[in-house]
Amino acid sequence: MLLSRRDLLDMALRAAALPGGAAFFSTWLRADTGHPHPGPVAPPEPPLLRDYQPAFFDRSDFDALQAFTEILIPTDESPGAREAHCAHYIDFVLQASTEAAPEIVGQWREAMAALKRAGFHAADGAGRAALIEAMSRPERDPGATHPGYAAYRLIKQHTTFAFYTSRTGMIETLDYRGNSYNASFPACDHPEHQTI
Repeated sequence: MLLSRRDLLDMALRAAALPGGAAFFSTWLRADTGHPHPGPVAPPEPPLLRDYQPAFFDRSDFDALQAFTEILIPTDESPGAREAHCAHYIDFVLQASTEAAPEIVGQWREAMAALKRAGFHAADGAGRAALIEAMSRPERDPGATHPGYAAYRLIKQHTTFAFYTSRTGMIETLDYRGNSYNASFPACDHPEHQTI
């Protein structure tokens, strides 16, 4: 079962209300991406994110989730899921949702178990990419099936939400400039539209 954006936002707000939530989100939203800087060296990653200890996932599941998110939104000419700390966000929000949303917690536990059964945790980079390709096939081919498709969709949904609500996704990738308005609206310059 996929969640609505409202459900995802509700989970984030619950996490923000917990002790440590404000510090986590403040650091996460201001986290530097490691992409072009004016100086020769990128500023260091904030200690809260650099030294982050997973609270919901165990270390192997967290590392697998980190790898999965990096394959979904890789770093290329723009920052990716690693720079946006998507796995950190997902772990923090799920840890905060254990009591409020036990069904979501169950879905995530099953998703990570499905990844282990599929061999994702033990695979190398190319094997992981091939596995994600196979898991995502039903998305492109309605006749295809894969036992890990539900896990793929769940991880993809949360990764996408985490990425595009982060500074990295919203400002650096989408170039969102906030609530601004256009001072003027240029007219259409096609000749066929110039007649009155």
